[in-house]
Order: sequence, then structure tokens, then C-alpha cells
Amino acid sequence: MYGIELMIIMAATLGLTLSSNSASIDVVGAMIFWRVILGIGVGGDYPISSIITSEFATLRWRGAMMSAVFASQGFGQFTAALVSFICTVGFKNSIQVNTCDAVCQTSLDKSWRIIYGFGAVPAIFALYFRLTIPETIRYTLDVERDAQYAAADAERYTNGKYGSAKRGTLPYLRDQGGPPKASFHDFIRHFGKWKNGKVLLGTAGSWFFMDIAFVRRFVSSTSDILVRTRFEYLHHPGSYRV
Repeated sequence: MYGIELMIIMAATLGLTLSSNSASIDVVGAMIFWRVILGIGVGGDYPISSIITSEFATLRWRGAMMSAVFASQGFGQFTAALVSFICTVGFKNSIQVNTCDAVCQTSLDKSWRIIYGFGAVPAIFALYFRLTIPETIRYTLDVERDAQYAAADAERYTNGKYGSAKRGTLPYLRDQGGPPKASFHDFIRHFGKWKNGKVLLGTAGSWFFMDIAFVRRFVSSTSDILVRTRFEYLHHPGSYRV
């Protein structure tokens, strides 16, 4: 799944980059469609990245590694701004301040496609590693409940080897004496107690308000700029103002 959702992101990014106006569909509608697909991919990438990091990390370094994962959002935003700046500098001789002629319109059209398309470049390098990443030992032990494979993966991981142990080389033995699988009833029973429920409520609530204040402000501002730029460029090319 960690590789599948990245492929969805890459495909949606490519679709956004190639979006264009036609007689039967407006470019804004095409961009909205691909943005929804992109959101599905990001919706998978967002939690899986934190979960895999958490399951691989030791208790001592788990907080630091989780902070590093979400700090990557800031680096991504900085990279997006840097690419935008480079496009502005690269097309500075073509972009006009008052009235945008055909050359200016072509430069602006290339700029927003480059800004969108560059987002897929890091994903290309990450795709191989995501498709070959070993399953986390905690998942193999606690969910698949197979101590044999968990021990084999742990040995490979501690010896610096990449990838999971080949499943055909070991007998598939489930640990029947391990802890029972969690159920929805267990969830209600645990978090139904206020001392546990308040931790979940506080964590989820803080995260919810942080997303509204931080993520929405950044995403909506950049999306509005790109969509409005493209919309005004298509419908008012003669009087487009930069």
C-alpha cells in the first residue's frame, strides 16, 4: 500500500500537469478531478508514513523520528516556493506586468506546469524503496502473529540488510499463544474510560485544529493562486495582469 498510494500521487500529478482546456471540458474541471485523485493518494501517504516510522522506531527515538517525518512538510513547502521563484526568474524576460501577450501567456502556462510536475520528481526516487521496504516487525508479530518471520526480519534489519526475509524459506507458523486480535469492543472498553479517552480526545482534537490552521491555509492559498492564474489566463488573456 505504501507504494500504491505513491503511484496514485504520481499519476494524479501527471494528470494535473497535462490538464488543458477543450471544447467539451474546462481546464478547471479537469484540475478539480485530478486534485481529488491526488487527495486520495495523499490521504494514504499521510498516515502510513507516520505509522511505518513509528513501528520501525525504538521507544527512545520514536518522538524524534516522528517529528522528522512531519518536518518534511516544511521542506516540501520550501521546495515548492523555490521552484516557483526559479520559474519567475527563468521567465522574467517574458512575463509582463501590465498586459500579457502571447509569449507571456506561454511562459505562465509553462511555469504552473513545471511547479506542479516537479512534485513528482522526488516520488520517482522514493517509489523503488517503498515497493521493496520490509514489513515492520511489529506488524508481522502483532497482526500476522508469526514469530518466525518477525525474528528473521529483525535479524536482517539489525544486520543492515534491506527487505524482508523470503517467505518461502521459513515454515509459516502462527503464534497461537500470542495476544488475541484487537476488536472494536476492545477499543470501546479501553477508551470508554475517561483517563484513556481524554488522551485520545486531546491528541485528536489538537491534530484537528492544527490541520485547519496550518495545512488548509497553505494548501488553499497555493491552490487558489494556481487555479485562478490558469482560469484568468484562459478567459481573459488580453488583459491578464501578473
